[in-house]
Amino acid sequence: MKRNTAFLSVMLLTPLLFVSCAAQFPFMAPAALSEATELKNLCEKQRLTGGPEVRIADSLYREGTLLVKAGKNREAFLLLDRSVGYYRVALSRSVIAAKEKEIAGEEQALAKTREDISAYQQVLQELKTMEQKQ
Repeated sequence: MKRNTAFLSVMLLTPLLFVSCAAQFPFMAPAALSEATELKNLCEKQRLTGGPEVRIADSLYREGTLLVKAGKNREAFLLLDRSVGYYRVALSRSVIAAKEKEIAGEEQALAKTREDISAYQQVLQELKTMEQKQ
């Protein structure tokens, strides 16, 4: 009996869920367009226009923008949401590349510091040897 009640509840609530989501597309599409626009501008500002993610995102953005203007909010939202994801990937890759460059610089500095320490230890050892001879 409980199983049938649960099944019936799910069956009744599922269409309600779809209706409630569908009702949100008119509001979600402009929000997605706004977010995609901001990320697109950020990518342009950081000169991330040549990567494959940005090219795909730009294409999705253009199509989504046209659909918003045509009033096809559901389709527009899906495209714009994907473009947001691609723009975020492009920005993330940029941050990763910058951090890798920073790490490489820090590793070079560390290697130089280790060389300096080795040279100082050698000089110290020579001084101790000279002191012991006197």
